[in-house]
Amino acid sequence: CDGRYTGTTVYLYGKELSGTIPPQLGDISLLKHLSLEGNSISGTIPAEMSKLSQLKYVRLYNNIISGTIPSDMGKLSQLYNLWLNNNAISGTIPPETGKLSQLNILSLNTNSISGTIPAE
Repeated sequence: CDGRYTGTTVYLYGKELSGTIPPQLGDISLLKHLSLEGNSISGTIPAEMSKLSQLKYVRLYNNIISGTIPSDMGKLSQLYNLWLNNNAISGTIPPETGKLSQLNILSLNTNSISGTIPAE
């Protein structure tokens, strides 16, 4: 798929992108699907993503994203799929992910996540 923005969907996978995810992404209030997998994106997941209340699908796998999973991700009440596998994410799974009542897929394999799955 070619890189495009439709108002609710951003597909930029496999585009050899590098650098960090811009915090301004949190300003796209209607964003429902974010697909940035298969690039060379580094840095952390910006806290501003928690402002994307319509977000349903996040595909950030196969990058070099580091840091921890922001606890504010628990605010994404519409989130259905969260793909973070094959990155350099560390730390624990935040208990706030238990608030994601619509979550169907949480893919975290091939990271440096430690600890147990929160009871929430």
